[in-house]
Amino acid sequence: MLIKETQVPYIANKAVIDLLNSGFVTFNHGLDKSKAMVEEILMENIAQERDLEDEIKEIIAEQEEENEFMFYDVDRKELFGMMKRKLAKEDEFILNKTDRLNNLAHKIVEDLWNAELIDYEINDGKMKNIVFDSMDVFIKEKRQIEDIVYDKLRNYKKELIAGSEEWELVFHSLYEQELKKRGML
Repeated sequence: MLIKETQVPYIANKAVIDLLNSGFVTFNHGLDKSKAMVEEILMENIAQERDLEDEIKEIIAEQEEENEFMFYDVDRKELFGMMKRKLAKEDEFILNKTDRLNNLAHKIVEDLWNAELIDYEINDGKMKNIVFDSMDVFIKEKRQIEDIVYDKLRNYKKELIAGSEEWELVFHSLYEQELKKRGML
């Protein structure tokens, strides 16, 4: 998956903040409604990808049940990837990162405009690029931010059990602190 559900609020927030900071956009109904719409668009895209992956898992499970010996020496990850590319093409779902972010950025700008949540006086391409860059930067920096947070958790004064509720709370708190330091929240 390109974007995870837990990242959606952060990406939406960054996109809206970057639009605001660009100086080219007027928010007609505040930032919250725009952010909510961006979140909705991203969640819809994630749901489409999840549905595609669920369909593939079902197909593989059915085929394994019918022909278990055929799957004896099969790399399941490679098979899953091949099937995902094939079904994505049939369903016209974009898997390529750049193309997908470009498509999402276009949809976000168009939907915000059509819902009269924003006004702008520059061309659509420049608007789309602002949103594209917001998402792209977030995705690129996500791993780096997570590594910093994991290092902080390893050196945390109280030993936390990975995956526990307390660990999750501290992780998200530290994650948000890192995002704030970078102006992404």
